[in-house]
Amino acid sequence: MSTSAGKEGGGSFGRVAIFGPGLIGGSVALALRARCPKTAISIWGRNRACLEEVMKRGLADAVHTDPATAVADADLVVLCTPIGTMQELAASIAPHLAPGTVVTDAGSVKACVVAQLEPLLGKQFVGAHPMAGSERSGLAAARSNLFEGAPCLVTPTEASDVHALERVRAFWISLGARITEMPPAAHDRLVARLSHLPHAVAFALVNLVADSLPEGAGLLAGGSFHDATRVAASDPGLWTGILSENRHEVVAALRETSQLLNSLAQHLEEARNDSILDFLTRAKEHRTSLLFPAPEETL
Repeated sequence: MSTSAGKEGGGSFGRVAIFGPGLIGGSVALALRARCPKTAISIWGRNRACLEEVMKRGLADAVHTDPATAVADADLVVLCTPIGTMQELAASIAPHLAPGTVVTDAGSVKACVVAQLEPLLGKQFVGAHPMAGSERSGLAAARSNLFEGAPCLVTPTEASDVHALERVRAFWISLGARITEMPPAAHDRLVARLSHLPHAVAFALVNLVADSLPEGAGLLAGGSFHDATRVAASDPGLWTGILSENRHEVVAALRETSQLLNSLAQHLEEARNDSILDFLTRAKEHRTSLLFPAPEETL
């Protein structure tokens, strides 16, 4: 695993095609407008009303509902759609990519995406995952500074073209991200515990309160409940796909968490205050050692 950062404007792209004008795709367009104003942007989407809003806001030079047209003359293609749609889109654009066009994505699961897309797109595809987002979704939630200072995990393989990797690194750096490289499987194990598990636990905590306390009890909650469950306001359909695609690592992480909770419950049952103190102190010390951006800047 290697980590690096770069200066603003690190990438030079004549035309970038963005697939999916939601939170991530919209933020990519806004960041390009702000940081790389000479880059021409085309955006693909299925929803014509959303594409009209894209043009109204000046986020693209052209919008398309036809994938082949969207990638015409593109130097770089960025797939910002749900993971389950990427294979079909990759198959539809592959015959229409110009020689040397680089393709990357922003999906939060990598092993399955890389396994599906590399055979279709070849060595010009390099997977990536910007660790940035919000519990809000859609174009209305997009913002130009979403990626500033955020980690972006880039997942090349032995098949990846060196030039394509350099271009993908330069692209995310140009949007303000900090790059870390790792294999796709290592990514999925890491992100299952840093992102997917926190979402699953947040959903579970809200359901626990809804199922075990009187109706409306949640209205009495303080900051700890609000902070711990913020991401439970995320799109359930999107997260069903993410958790399912990374099911093996998420299941392992859930079981590891269950073991820790059972251990804490046993310490409490047996009034082992020294063990409880050690459990909490170890977590506090590790949490304090970490530097995080503002609460709504990463997922």
